[in-house]
Amino acid sequence: MKSGRIGNVKLSVLITLSLVSLGNLLASDLQQMADSLQVKAPSAGDKKLALPRVKGAKIRLLGADYEQIIDKKGKIRFPMSDTAVRLSFELSKDGKKAISRDYEITVPGQARNNADGNPKPQIIPELLSWSGGQGACVLPKQILVAGDAPFCAEFIRELQAVLPKGYTVSVAEQAENAHIKFTRLKGKDSEAYTLRIDDKSVSISSKGDTGLFWGSRTLLQMLVQNPTQLPCGTAWDAPRYQLRGFMLDVGRLPIPMDYIKDVVRLMSWYKMNDLQLHLNDNYIFHEHYVKNGEDPFKKSYSAFRMESKVRGADGTPLTAQDLSYSKAEFRKLVKFANERGVNIVPEFDAPGHALSFTRVRPDLIYQGEMRHVERRCEMLDAANPKTLAFMSKVWDEYLQGQNPVFGDCPVVHVGSDEFFGAAEDYRRFTDGLLKHILSRNHTPRFWGSLKAKPGKTPVQATGVQMNLWSQDWSNAWQSVNAGYDVITTFDRDLYVVPFAGYYRADNNRRGLYENWIPNRFGRETLPAGHPQLLGAAFAVWNDEIDRLHKGYGAIDIWDSIEGLVNVLSQKMWGQPQAPRSFEEHDALVSQISRIPFCNPLSQNEKRIKLSPESLPMQIKKGSKGPDYHLTMELEMTAAPEAGKEQVLLESSHGQLLAAGKDGRVTLRRSDTIEFAYNTKLPVGQRVTLELIGSMGKTELLINGVSAGEPENVRFPLHQKDRMSTFVLPLETLGSSFTGKVYSLRVE
Repeated sequence: MKSGRIGNVKLSVLITLSLVSLGNLLASDLQQMADSLQVKAPSAGDKKLALPRVKGAKIRLLGADYEQIIDKKGKIRFPMSDTAVRLSFELSKDGKKAISRDYEITVPGQARNNADGNPKPQIIPELLSWSGGQGACVLPKQILVAGDAPFCAEFIRELQAVLPKGYTVSVAEQAENAHIKFTRLKGKDSEAYTLRIDDKSVSISSKGDTGLFWGSRTLLQMLVQNPTQLPCGTAWDAPRYQLRGFMLDVGRLPIPMDYIKDVVRLMSWYKMNDLQLHLNDNYIFHEHYVKNGEDPFKKSYSAFRMESKVRGADGTPLTAQDLSYSKAEFRKLVKFANERGVNIVPEFDAPGHALSFTRVRPDLIYQGEMRHVERRCEMLDAANPKTLAFMSKVWDEYLQGQNPVFGDCPVVHVGSDEFFGAAEDYRRFTDGLLKHILSRNHTPRFWGSLKAKPGKTPVQATGVQMNLWSQDWSNAWQSVNAGYDVITTFDRDLYVVPFAGYYRADNNRRGLYENWIPNRFGRETLPAGHPQLLGAAFAVWNDEIDRLHKGYGAIDIWDSIEGLVNVLSQKMWGQPQAPRSFEEHDALVSQISRIPFCNPLSQNEKRIKLSPESLPMQIKKGSKGPDYHLTMELEMTAAPEAGKEQVLLESSHGQLLAAGKDGRVTLRRSDTIEFAYNTKLPVGQRVTLELIGSMGKTELLINGVSAGEPENVRFPLHQKDRMSTFVLPLETLGSSFTGKVYSLRVE
């Protein structure tokens, strides 16, 4: 009996293994079928794509990378010129399913090729399709604009800014008399638009305001290159991916609101449409304090950038005390961005990266076993139901009420990355928070971490977006198969940690431009048109703060942001193969990068020379970014009182202090970072003060003698590669200076 029972078990195991092997074989055969289809390109006049046939299997169109050309049902919309489209299919047979590789077909254009027609206008991202006409539209000196889209008034201002002197722009009283017309067509809102240019006028039409706005960006980029005339022709343009994003870490680096608006202007100029703001975070290398015998809970930098009612039992405010955004100004930012085609995605990160939360609720610090125990101070107790209740309350402050702060943000981000506690604790907390956001009628997004946190607790997938950011933490196919909509944010390709020795996508612009594709996540590649692949986003993480702070500010990272936006916009809107060489791309960027009203570096050609008769004096020249040379002849007539400051120059960008609280000459930036020189102005002596500003360095000279390198007052520990970029404030002179200014010159 014993021997026979073992034999039956073995037979059962063999049968089970055979069935598994057969199932794997069937799946393998089905995959081979899926990757060996005969896909026929449509002919002119076809209304619907002809599906390939597979004997014994069912097949459906999974998706196309250009859904505006071939939609989910296979309906065809023919572009202006021949256009490559990539398709993928799902095959099913005997209960098994397989998803095919991408198949590239060419959809013929509506217009016949015209060898003598005007060439395609050069813009970024490149126009998807174009039919060149003959001649040009020469703009009159008085240009009339017609259209009722929300952005039209701003477009008139922008157009006026790029035109030569002598040209004026105004609203047309009658649309038929307009030289530039915006026409909203019937149908569901769309990013696709049609641009028609004839010898008398320009018309832009779309089924939505977003498409009309993208058409206005195309038109302005063309006019920046040639502000008086446009080539005749017709363009039909549409994006390849619906989400083209950028994540900016403002939680660790204080970034003023005006700068964020410039980021919006930059993104919209290149048709990028998703700006995720990482609104809370902290210094992550707490072990630096632990090894020094100090408590990171008390010492490590953290910030929550939003105005909040939340306070700890001891009165500790959740809102950062250095720089924060009021609820009113954040509402205005969301509106500002929406009018420019950009969705703001606010992020509160928890249960990790949560020191700003644990400081107001120390009773909710994680108690379980964990890796990186030195970082416990920033881990919320995901095992405690009170933690979910607390974070739900934090979110409700911005999602509920008569005028919710995030009311016009369809998507919000709940963070959920790098939690070092137990997997089941993480899964329960994340599932609860995702469901809470869904209950508030918003789409939640989170950092994919389920590969690193496997477990039995299900985590909400339907209606949820996931950033695929690390192969150690997430898996593309598993995430898609689980039901998540995914966004490629692969750290090795798309992360920037400014001025660090790791994650420097900004140093690989050429590689990204020439080789990167948005549907590849490390070793995994999804079909380009997979309906759950929303698009891609790059990220700027400001890890180098606190004990690693080098003094850099928002102005110092602009080139990194701008450089990646103009590269990745092309790669996410346009075809996989870039339309021009990398050198040609950068040459075009230099021609079109003059974005109206976008001036994050405070660049101008202002030269100032004045001899004030009395102080204070309103100079009203705003601010001047590097490079500049300020020369002042002045005399401090009374010593500064202990602990009191004397402000010499100021504007919204900061202050030049003749005397800080400790009496030293000090630079104070609008991001609250201060630099103090180891020098004090003499009392009762007329001296020449010079300030020489360049990117990364600001030099102070008194009577021609250098004051040396300034000290970062707030984060004085980092002594290597220190930076002190300073935008020169030129709005008010001598608002609280006790003395005389004999002359001021800025070159």
